[in-house]
Amino acid sequence: MTTIADILKLPRYSDIKLLTSPERVDANKTIQSVEISETPDIEHYIPADVLLLTTAMSYTDDQQGLISLIDSLIRAKAVGLGIKTGRFIGEVDPAVIAYAEKVGFPLIDIPNTYSLGSLLHQLLNKIWGTRYEEISFALDIQKKFFSLLVQNANNQVVINKLSEIVKTPIILLNPFKEIMDSSKQFNQSGNPAQHYVNQIAQNIQEMPKENDSFIVNGPKGHEVQISIIPIRVHTYFPHYLVIVNPEQIPYPISSFAIDQAAMVLSFVLFKNEKVSESQQSIATEHFKELIDYHSGPTPSARSFELNMKHGYLLSDHYQVVHVFDEAALEDAIPHLQQEERLVLASQWLQKHVPDYFTNGLVLFFGVSKETVILVQRETADLDEQLMAMRNQLHENLDIQLIFSVGNPYTDWKRINQSYTEAKLVFEERKSNLQTQPILHYKDKGMVQLFHHLEKNEVRFFCENVLKDFAYPKEPALVELRKTLTVYLGSQCEIASAASALFVHRNTVKYRILRCEEILGHAVNSPSHSLNLRLALALSEETN
Repeated sequence: MTTIADILKLPRYSDIKLLTSPERVDANKTIQSVEISETPDIEHYIPADVLLLTTAMSYTDDQQGLISLIDSLIRAKAVGLGIKTGRFIGEVDPAVIAYAEKVGFPLIDIPNTYSLGSLLHQLLNKIWGTRYEEISFALDIQKKFFSLLVQNANNQVVINKLSEIVKTPIILLNPFKEIMDSSKQFNQSGNPAQHYVNQIAQNIQEMPKENDSFIVNGPKGHEVQISIIPIRVHTYFPHYLVIVNPEQIPYPISSFAIDQAAMVLSFVLFKNEKVSESQQSIATEHFKELIDYHSGPTPSARSFELNMKHGYLLSDHYQVVHVFDEAALEDAIPHLQQEERLVLASQWLQKHVPDYFTNGLVLFFGVSKETVILVQRETADLDEQLMAMRNQLHENLDIQLIFSVGNPYTDWKRINQSYTEAKLVFEERKSNLQTQPILHYKDKGMVQLFHHLEKNEVRFFCENVLKDFAYPKEPALVELRKTLTVYLGSQCEIASAASALFVHRNTVKYRILRCEEILGHAVNSPSHSLNLRLALALSEETN
């Protein structure tokens, strides 16, 4: 790690001077590279953390232009500007130096005796020598961590090892900003890891995609610097490595060394996630077998029982809740980002469902990325608990869960019925893009049999049976249709229909006669009443 201050301390560069006051500029920023340029728009062509060398040839007659150059270098995140004096400019204008001090940007005076080309190579050799030491150390760290990976070390071991190397506390967060593991320093009383996590949650949401650092308050009120490094197990939703007091990390440990450790940690997390998915898939396969076995018309001769080791239990209440992400509802095949959202939603539910439902079981279907919750204890406030889960997850990650709920049953052999109902609700909400957070299954009788027919076929049937009453627009026809529906629902009894409609008996008689005139037949005849009821229900459904 080489800085401007390091260079100026070397005897061989004793005649190179810092023009700006050391108290007003930061000469301790790490130099990653050195460039020579006479181009005013150099900010578009240089990397960050560069020390720029120039003869200032372009500013011979107008040194005020150096102020614009300083501004552009600050935007490019350069560490300083070295100006060779004595050839094109005799000395740097005090106004330029004053401006550099005002904005905190180091200016260096390079005597005319130096060749900028030679100085460039000398400085690069110094930087590369330092980088070689850092790279060697980083590779050594990589070997140690790969060894831990081969030894099947868990996250806690890896975090403690990294903390020992960098000599500072470390916290590992999952994509929901929840603590997965933390180093030994947080085991001490009065220094809880959650104290830092509470403060950085908002910063994580606003941070750029690359590493970021900011200041938080420590447990005793003092300022503490925090650095956050994304760990890419998922493409769009990373884990986070939180390093406390990164400025105290000793040399030769560099960001490159920490990146190597983070890369190995990503492998460890990925491996652990796949192991968990494998275990989860066993429970899901048992659920599929249970559904298939009891859905078949003639179950096989072998006895099928609940497998208690997968979390099933004998109870008098079983209810299936289908879970999906609202944002993925419109896509027949979710794209990668939405697939990750569905996977993460299932992982979050695996961890938190027991907080809401006693003995609740979470099952994930890997191909369709759908999640099912099997509720195995009666819950009076089911909807409230589902909404609480939805809100809690949304606070931690931008995922809006939607729930499709089947009916509860007392016999575990009817879990398949509740699952089928939940799936029917989900398929209906998907076809109609219904984004309500919670939808319950409602028995629709014979209407359910027509759900898979083409809508045009259903419409033709309704118009053929109901004539003008199929999809009426005129108020008079709407009123006649309502009377017809109530009359048929009252078993064609005039008195009951009149009472339900709050009208006189004669009004009902008159309206039914009008209906029969339009339909061309009696509405209470057995040969027509069933078709009329079905057509009324179907046309209401398609509307």
